[in-house]
Amino acid sequence: MESKQEDHEPFLGFRDDPNKRISNEHEEMDNDSSRRQQQALRTSRPGRLLRDVLVCLATSLLWVAAFYLLVPNSLNRHTGGNVTDGEGGGNRTPTSSDYIAAFHNVTTNAEFISCGNSTVEAKKMGCKYDTLLNYWVPSQCYDREFETEYKDDDSWNAFADQNLTQPIAAEAMGDQEVYYTSIRDHLNHCSMLWKKQFWTLFEERTVFDAIIVNSFHTEHCADFLKDIYGSNRTEATLVRVGFSGCWVRSNSNEV
Repeated sequence: MESKQEDHEPFLGFRDDPNKRISNEHEEMDNDSSRRQQQALRTSRPGRLLRDVLVCLATSLLWVAAFYLLVPNSLNRHTGGNVTDGEGGGNRTPTSSDYIAAFHNVTTNAEFISCGNSTVEAKKMGCKYDTLLNYWVPSQCYDREFETEYKDDDSWNAFADQNLTQPIAAEAMGDQEVYYTSIRDHLNHCSMLWKKQFWTLFEERTVFDAIIVNSFHTEHCADFLKDIYGSNRTEATLVRVGFSGCWVRSNSNEV
């Protein structure tokens, strides 16, 4: 008897086997399910990305709103008279106590003592004029040692005119509204204040003037020293007499 030949259908690529047809149908169903899942994933990715972006933006807006609600408006203000350079110069901006207390720093838990807003008030309150600072300060914050070192440079002399030909007596400097000094004095002023600032913080002093903890003045001196290098500027510096204050900390550990 001739053996029955298997019926092949090579052009279809499979045998006409019912069991294999069922298996292939299952495979096709699995493949369809996998394709649908992949399509769903591709479709959902842009949606998830958009959601994440919106969440990030909303969170950022909440932080910005919280910052403006919690930080006092005084950050945008500072009081007192301006001290400006001569022609082509920048501003030497004075200090105020209101914005400093917005953040925890060396002034936290410290009492601020003022000298008022006029020479009469300053003298009545027992304040002294500090030629290094160009400000009236409470007697507790008057630092004779640093003022003496500042004067050792011999550039601190004040004049009534821009040509620096009409000297003003040292004891009368604080009674002026404005006076003029040299560019050299401006350099000496900024460098000495940085020395004073360092030693005040390094020694954790419990009493210090408000100028050395004023960010505006520090930024001014940094910009001035950078800009003056190689400029050959010789113009006079206009100084406006100001009225500062004094920070008194009750405990040196409260920083």
